[in-house]
Amino acid sequence: MVSISQSLCRSPRKLLYNIYLDVHSDAQRPCSTCVRSHSYAVAHAPAGVELPPHPECTFDEAVSESPPVETTETPKSRFERLESRINELESLLREKDRALNTFASDQSQPQMQHHPFASSSNAHTPNLVHSNGFNFDGIPGFANGNGNGIPTNGISNMYPNYTSSKPQNGTNGMDYTQFPNASGLDNLAGVASLLGNAPLSEAHIDSVSAGLNQDTSMSGGFQSNGSNLDIVFASWPVNLPSREVTRHLVEAYFAFHLHAVRLFHGPSFLASLDLHPTDPRFPWSAILHAMCAIGSLYVASIPPTPAPPPEYPAHEVFGARLRTLQRRPDSFAEQQAKFAKEQAEIALDLGHHKFQCVQVTVMLTWFYWCHGRWSEAFLSAAQGLRVAVPCGLNVCPPFHTIAETLRPPAIIPPAKTVMEDEVRRNTFWLAYAMERQMGTGNGWALSLDDQDICQLLPLRGDQFEQGILVYPSERQWSHDRDLLTTHKDEQIDSFILYVKATIILSRVKSFNLRFKGKHYVGDASVVSPNNSPASADQQEIFDIKDAPAFQELDKMINAFRTSFPAHLKSPIIGQSVDPYLYTASLIPHLGLILLNEPHARPGEATCVHADRILRAARAIVDLMYNIASTSYDVSLLGLHSIMCWFMSGRVLIRFLKAAMQANSDAQIPQLQAEIVFIRSMLMKAAERITLAQRYQRMLDEYLFNSTGQTFADSLPISRFSTECTISLEEDSTSTMVPDTSRATDVFMQYRAPPIPARPTRR
Repeated sequence: MVSISQSLCRSPRKLLYNIYLDVHSDAQRPCSTCVRSHSYAVAHAPAGVELPPHPECTFDEAVSESPPVETTETPKSRFERLESRINELESLLREKDRALNTFASDQSQPQMQHHPFASSSNAHTPNLVHSNGFNFDGIPGFANGNGNGIPTNGISNMYPNYTSSKPQNGTNGMDYTQFPNASGLDNLAGVASLLGNAPLSEAHIDSVSAGLNQDTSMSGGFQSNGSNLDIVFASWPVNLPSREVTRHLVEAYFAFHLHAVRLFHGPSFLASLDLHPTDPRFPWSAILHAMCAIGSLYVASIPPTPAPPPEYPAHEVFGARLRTLQRRPDSFAEQQAKFAKEQAEIALDLGHHKFQCVQVTVMLTWFYWCHGRWSEAFLSAAQGLRVAVPCGLNVCPPFHTIAETLRPPAIIPPAKTVMEDEVRRNTFWLAYAMERQMGTGNGWALSLDDQDICQLLPLRGDQFEQGILVYPSERQWSHDRDLLTTHKDEQIDSFILYVKATIILSRVKSFNLRFKGKHYVGDASVVSPNNSPASADQQEIFDIKDAPAFQELDKMINAFRTSFPAHLKSPIIGQSVDPYLYTASLIPHLGLILLNEPHARPGEATCVHADRILRAARAIVDLMYNIASTSYDVSLLGLHSIMCWFMSGRVLIRFLKAAMQANSDAQIPQLQAEIVFIRSMLMKAAERITLAQRYQRMLDEYLFNSTGQTFADSLPISRFSTECTISLEEDSTSTMVPDTSRATDVFMQYRAPPIPARPTRR
């Protein structure tokens, strides 16, 4: 006998009615429902439509055993079933996490022994708080570290068994914040809408590793482990690592990167990272790509970018040649930097995220410079400043053009909050500082003239974090006459001094660049009133130190050095180091070297310029000795400090050469010891910063070229062969031959070029 539920009509047209009215079926052949439907269809059929003469009614075949009766599941029952299933999965995930954490705790100590920070003392954590001005005690994984600011929970097993450092409260990565003030069933309804209309068994809760598979386009040397379970966000930005890994790298970026808490407002940015990826306040993916690229430098679990081989010329400007030579896939950091650059270029073409593009460019400039990719860093720095100009970041009301133009002063809308306005100002000054600092190492024109900048200096760090409004009358402008020698007590900190010191570099660079042109036209600022040459034959007696512009710069640099407030005199207090103040303390000495070095003659005891650059170089060495006496990781100082060290070493090599030529046994040992110490500090910074390795090798090459084999052989110098020729292409049509005939590298020349004679006036 066929049961009522089995004998229901299975016609597709009446399936839903039969399910709902299964107990009312008369079990006849054909059933009354199909008869009525057929009669209605015949009565209302359009002309020309042929219908079957009799209703078609099909039934299930009878089976020996009766299956369960089908019942309709109400929404509440479905939600309860979903909730039970989710609770079951959460229990399994918690058991898996406990097992992984137990294994990771046994393995974390051996892995952390290879971390670059493992040799530092416990006094390093307050250094980070002081230098960045952002307290990371509230960031999971950084507050409970090993005393060095390095999280010990979750790093060792991030790849392949990474667990998020942010507690998820049992949600396993799912963001319920978009369902506020709702009951559990309502939240489950939202989850169901996120997962789609597929049944629970098809929801994508799968074995997904937080690491990156080496076979994918995100190859970074990571192996995927199928034992980790994460919820995959369908709307997560493409090419970014998983949510947990991205957050971990962003936290590392804010914890260790020098410019992070000035380029962004740390608490606000980290809070926006918790939003759903589709939220308009969620960070732009290009910014996250750039942060991941830089943040990967500070974590031990991500393989670093391979350093250039020993045979690669240290002074090579074009980084693409190195990658052609190495023939390797891009590292994780290089991939993320590429994604950031591609998205920024597309956004600029479309006119989207204009200000964010400036922020991305600043981060990419630092990344390229850090890896010694000078051509890309130079172009990126120039682009950052040029994009900042139409965004109106180089000027501040009321200092706009007086001419009537078709375009507004800025192509981005005005800032809505104090915080947003100050972030824009900080971004401009960081772009300016990076472009000026790199510009000191070449003879090329700058991208933006100082006279085209009418902007307020940044806010003090604590005021910036709190979003305090400070009126322009209480602050300093970039074009104030006494900007470099006067500091307002309520508006001065290490970052403001850092910006002011960069302005000094800009003025010295402009003087060196424009000196010959101004002298040619007879500009009084560069003409010495005592012994200016009347003809080309008298140029050897010309002494630039009597030129008014030179004297003004020299006095300004010395006045800036002595004008630091009492609480900012020393960048090192105990074991604590302020990176911005340390760089601001180095820059005046570098400015004196850049100003006097082209005119210095180290072999002459009466040369004033030689005495000035020697004193400046040894002042930089003294600051190096001070930081070497601490446990501070020198790779966190920033890139310009490393450049100052290199320039100091280069000056000392000049004096070593002069001492060796004069057989001065009293000076040679001291100069040797200072050069060896500078080289050791560069090698220490090169453990993470590729730029330091390039500077160290450039110093070795210059030492060898200046002193010859006698002194160079006494040092543990790994020098590339000056006779090598490196083929960059398979057909050997393009070769790269080191030019050892030069006295220097890609930086400035030592010897001042001859001054052109002024035109005779008739």
